[in-house]
Order: sequence, then structure tokens, then C-alpha cells
Amino acid sequence: MTREPRDPVRFDFDGEEVVAERGEPIAAALVASGRLAIARSPKFHRPRGPSCFRAACDGCLARVDGVPNVMTCLHPARDGAVVESQNTLGSRETDLLRVTDWFFPNGMNHHELFAGVPGVQQLMQTFARRVAGLGRIPERAGEARAARRRSIDALVVGAGPSGMLAAMALADRGLRVEVLDDALEPGGSARAAFDAALDALVDEFVEYTQKHAKNPVKLRLRTTAAGVYGADVLVCGDEGAEVLSAKTLVLATGAHDGVLAFEGNDVPGVMSARAGAWLLRRGIVVGEKIVVAIAESGGPFGEAFAREAKRKNVDVTVVRGEPNAAHGSSRVKRASFGRKEIAASALLVDAPRAPAYELAEQAGAKLEHEARGYVVRAPRGKIRDGVFAVGELAGAPLDLGALRAQVDALDW
Repeated sequence: MTREPRDPVRFDFDGEEVVAERGEPIAAALVASGRLAIARSPKFHRPRGPSCFRAACDGCLARVDGVPNVMTCLHPARDGAVVESQNTLGSRETDLLRVTDWFFPNGMNHHELFAGVPGVQQLMQTFARRVAGLGRIPERAGEARAARRRSIDALVVGAGPSGMLAAMALADRGLRVEVLDDALEPGGSARAAFDAALDALVDEFVEYTQKHAKNPVKLRLRTTAAGVYGADVLVCGDEGAEVLSAKTLVLATGAHDGVLAFEGNDVPGVMSARAGAWLLRRGIVVGEKIVVAIAESGGPFGEAFAREAKRKNVDVTVVRGEPNAAHGSSRVKRASFGRKEIAASALLVDAPRAPAYELAEQAGAKLEHEARGYVVRAPRGKIRDGVFAVGELAGAPLDLGALRAQVDALDW
């Protein structure tokens, strides 16, 4: 599907010009231009493409303006940027180092290759280190930035639906609130749900951050909460690194996309249904023939994508069940479900999402393991005094009514 950028910029990708919407993720622009295989796997040099668009995979890693290993799904496109594929010999399409995969089709442990053979083992390990890896070091050293420490009223980690609701609730109580998110825009999963109520919430939040001068909510995008250490939160972003101490800490980190174990699940074109829906929301269709696989307890993004795609006359097939294989090399060509094969140029997987529990665990949350992953147990959302969990992290569905009720019930 071709779209016309409203505010176009042009950047260079491996010597080719790519047109993008100003500020959109570089990876989105590459997919929109038909360049789905962006990266190569570190060891066997197999083609890789973005599968999550939330910096949880390595399929979009590239060198941007001399800096290696940039998550291009979270890096904005700008005029004149230079983007290069990395870890290749030859070109992105024809990587000569792919012979490693052909020579060792069943895998290779280079630590044991020619083990015990004097001289040969060291030679092979040296070769393996040169072949593998994730790009050359940066062309120049980064600027040194002074770290700082601050105390604030309230900190909300995550600008998805629950984080936005919590931030506005705290500000209405007279607190000055900072909201962190590593994305380029607020909204989180609401941007992929095709839900009018969630869309309205995003608009409400953006307006709130701009008009409430008395009790403002400061939104900080491209900023990551890297760890919780007692009462401190380590924060890294465009403004540098700092340690924040918040009287009230709200974790609204959402959930990780579900991943299914099947042959070829890392072939370019295999994506989470949420990622596919997020792209569609931007006018980008990831393939001409799209198969959506909805696993048991999966949702809601597969169905949301299918409804919107059919409305746009996109060729989409919905299968309720798990694929057992995705066939293809540089991109998906077919998907297998048992003995049935379906032609596909993209396979979107909607599997049960696992709460992004990591920061909550560091903050002292109790966890229980379920089939989908670790689930945070926080009665009335409270992890400990002054620390709360909301949204999918705390078991709420992606439903505005349920999320409002959960936030309203918090024991601030």
C-alpha cells in the first residue's frame, strides 16, 4: 500500500534514497518502501526484519549517522540521515557471510570447533569473532553528559492508556507529574487497537499536557526507566542520565507481545499482530497477502487488524490457531498450519501477551507464573507504599472502562 507523506523527508539507506514522514520511525519508512529485511542475524547472517516495533527484537538494528546498533523502530527519520545495514560482507541483499549458515545448517558452537587442535582452534575462534557481531564501533566518541539527581512529586513509567489515565488522575490531585516512554509518541497499544474510545483518550491526554499549566503533566518521550533501586529510578534519554526519586511511582509498562515457537518465526515478515496494526494505522501494509494467526487467548490486535484491513480492501486471511512453520528466506512466502499451507507475504501473530513485569519486580512486586509469563500480583494496584502497578501489567484488559475503574480504585 502506497501512502503519500504529508511532511516528507529523505534519508539514505545503503546508498538508496528513502522517502519518509518527518519524525516517523526509520524502520516504518523502510517497511513502507518495501525494504523488509533490514538486518542480519549476528552469527549465521540470516535476514532479519522488525517484528515488534517496540525495541524488543533485533530485526531493525542498523547504523545511523555513524552510530551502530540503533533501534530504528524508535529512531525518528530526518532529512539527510545516513542509515546503513551492518554485519554484512557484500550487500544487505547478498551477504557473502551467509555461507556460514550453509556450511553449518544444524548450528555451530565455535567455542568447540576444532577444540584441542593446536593453532586451529584459536584461528577459528578469531575468524568467528570477526564474522559475528553487531556492527563496528561508532565513528566518533559521544559527548560526555553530567548525570543528575532530582526529587519529584510523581513519576509514571509508560504513556499507554493506563499511564495516561494515572498521570491525569495524579495531576488532578495537585501533583506535578512526569511521564516517561521510550516511544516517539504517547498512546502505547491504543495506537494499534482501532478503538474510538482509546483514540479519544490519547487526544485528551495530549490536550491535558498542553493546557494544564497549574498542575502540569510533563511528557518525556524517547526516555527509558532503566531500573528501580529502592526509592530511586534510573532514567536515560535525550536529556541524559539521571536518578529520580518520586513520592509516588506508577508503573504502567504494559505487556510484551506474545511469541510462538515455530519454524521460521524469525523470517522477515513475521510480526506481532500489534505491530502490524500499528503500521496499518500509519497507512503502511506490510504485505500483499497477509495471514493473521490468532492463538488461543490471543487478542485483541489480530481481529482489530483484520477488520480494518478488510475495510481498506487488503487481502487478509484469519486463522484461529498456531502456525507450525513460516517459509521463506528474505521474507515470508507461505505459512503452514498443520498440513495446510497458505500463501503469504506477511504473517501476523496474535499470541497471549506477557506483562512487562521487570521494573515491578525490581520495585518489590510479588509475581506468579502463568502460561503467558509472569503476572504481577498487587492488591488494589499497590506494590508497596508509594509504588503502584496499573494496566496490563496489573492484569487489566485493553479496555477503557476497565482501565478507568482500575485507576479509580488505586489506594493513593
